[in-house]
Amino acid sequence: MRVILTCLMVLLAANPFFSQRTKQLEQLLNTYDKAGLFSGSVLIAEKGKIIFEKSYGYRNAPKKEKNTNNSLYRIFSTTKMFTAAVILKLEEEGKLSINDKLSKYYPAYPKGDSITIANLLSHTSGIPSEENTNYTVDEGTFIQYISAKPLDFSPGKQWNYSNSGYYILGYIIKKVTGLDYDKAIENYILKPVQMTHSGFHFNAVTDENKALGYEFVSENMSNEAFRFKTDHPFAAGAMYSTVGDLFKFNEALKNYKILKKETLEKMFTPYLNDHYGLGAQVSNILGKKATGHDGGGPGYRSRYYRILKDDLCFILMTNSELSHAEFFIPKIESILYNQPFSIPSIAKVPEKDLKKLEGIYTSGDTNFYITIADGYLIFNGKNYGRGALLPLSSTRFQLDEKFSLTFKPDESGQIESFVVQFRDGTVKTAKRKTDNLPNPWGIIGDATPSGWDGKDILLQPDPKNPGIYSLKNYKLNKGKFKFRMDNDWGTCLGLNDDGRSIALDAYDFHVKEEGIYNIVLDMRNTVKPQYSLKKVGQ
Repeated sequence: MRVILTCLMVLLAANPFFSQRTKQLEQLLNTYDKAGLFSGSVLIAEKGKIIFEKSYGYRNAPKKEKNTNNSLYRIFSTTKMFTAAVILKLEEEGKLSINDKLSKYYPAYPKGDSITIANLLSHTSGIPSEENTNYTVDEGTFIQYISAKPLDFSPGKQWNYSNSGYYILGYIIKKVTGLDYDKAIENYILKPVQMTHSGFHFNAVTDENKALGYEFVSENMSNEAFRFKTDHPFAAGAMYSTVGDLFKFNEALKNYKILKKETLEKMFTPYLNDHYGLGAQVSNILGKKATGHDGGGPGYRSRYYRILKDDLCFILMTNSELSHAEFFIPKIESILYNQPFSIPSIAKVPEKDLKKLEGIYTSGDTNFYITIADGYLIFNGKNYGRGALLPLSSTRFQLDEKFSLTFKPDESGQIESFVVQFRDGTVKTAKRKTDNLPNPWGIIGDATPSGWDGKDILLQPDPKNPGIYSLKNYKLNKGKFKFRMDNDWGTCLGLNDDGRSIALDAYDFHVKEEGIYNIVLDMRNTVKPQYSLKKVGQ
């Protein structure tokens, strides 16, 4: 033991900068962990050697099981690099060409003779992106649906991110190899690279290291994010992995064990625009070229890239939608390159003081909603998204240095407004509406007279039971609906894959037959909403 400690001290003394970086990284990530604003794993490697690997938060919050470096996360669009790598490998084997026309594989596809595989890889096909899980259940359903849609632009003339192109690439892989898409990825990449903790069909995974994805998670409360019933989004983003496995992928790519050098250079060369190649994002980090691919979907976010010149690999995976990863990643990059950075000083604000800030605030025709959940201040606004803010004081909160919220009291000390500074530099003042004014929840869908394109049918708040919203003796058509707040698709509630629990942006509620219904939305626990739908008449 003495020999080991002596060797370690010698190593640290020989490289004090390494030790300093590690301490700074730990301090930064511990800050966000203690604030409950990071749940996930981080791996950083330099010249093939892991220099930092740690995990934070919960993989299973109700059971209090912590994330580890072996936690399994959905990586969503990072999957695209694997899809692209197999396509390019098939080209190396002479089994296809990225100049092949789509019509070679789908002769009836409209304008298929003007769309190439390269266009699909680079998001320059003009095929619109489709996210609806109803249309991506299988090849026949998807091709019939997407081929009926007009192109967004002439192929090869513009750039627009399209998951649809990657669904099609997955089907082309099957046509060429004779293997199901997931088996082809397994045979060409996962097995040769020994990525034994990566794969598909995440819902069926029973490994104890599986990290559940959360739309909200804290020490005391949690709600799982929307789970797809199928292996959606297929070749555009259905994989799961670990930080260690993704590092194996990075090393195999870098050392030309998957693709030849000239092929990899082609993959990493911007195609039509300056930030995307053939299945790889191309970015500039502190003036240095980096390649990789981000991923994001319900409950999970991932970031993977390698700074080519310095052979520095960065991998982050998170299983909480409210994690502040995108805001502290630039700080990590500053630490790695010995650049100035700051760590926020987080204030402890009692729940009773936070509750004084809760309410609806308005600026012009825009409403902003401040809700408090287990000590977190959640900011939400129409077309602005949802985020948990760091408390800097009892009245000042931020996402990062570019987005802040400052509450302003009146002469009596009551909060009457806040000033919000957005990331683009815009500053707005929002006045508080009447205290305890209930949020405007409603229903929308073809089961209602408004259809999917109209305005919400408002639910009525219960004055005796704040947080309860209902419609009594209301006629619904046979069809579907969602709960929606303030006519904003950014805040809508649906059913999760279990058919019982509610999640953001989840599956539609089904009304099986026309009739008179009582509809209740229970938002008393904003983290775990409940609902009831009961037919009371014809």
